[in-house]
Amino acid sequence: MGVRSIIIGMGNPLLMDDGVGIQVVRELDSALGERDDVEFCELGTGGIRLMEAMAGFDRAWIVDAMVTGNAPPGTIRPFALSEFVTTKNTYSTHDTDLATALEMGRMAGIKLPEEVRIWGVEAQETDLFGEVLTEPVAAAIPEVVETILGELGLFDVINSARLFKSGQIVAP
Repeated sequence: MGVRSIIIGMGNPLLMDDGVGIQVVRELDSALGERDDVEFCELGTGGIRLMEAMAGFDRAWIVDAMVTGNAPPGTIRPFALSEFVTTKNTYSTHDTDLATALEMGRMAGIKLPEEVRIWGVEAQETDLFGEVLTEPVAAAIPEVVETILGELGLFDVINSARLFKSGQIVAP
């Protein structure tokens, strides 16, 4: 079997922009269809649950909302695990942060990804109930989707998505 990847969307889809990670995963799942090498997961909390979701995979991508106040809403920022700053959803006050959970998992002999990429999208509103993303955050989704597809080496899917959106017929 080849390289197995998991893409995890973090957040609460009932708290407006906090659901951006969930929306990205749903878009990717829709774009990729049935594949043996990529799986998708939606999570509302991090820590040990996040580590468990990554068990058995070679690489993992995590998408989550972030509120830094240092960038305009919709700004996309990649993080390597080594420079990761804990976000609201990848840290749980009931267990531990992601880095500690991964370390504990590896010490326990769990096969965890060597490659972990984290994408944060600056949120505008995460405290109000609502299932609709704000405009700047919703506008960031295509870029995150395209970037992850590119990192997966699935340029054919990116090109098909572009042709579909432009109204052109895609040849089989």
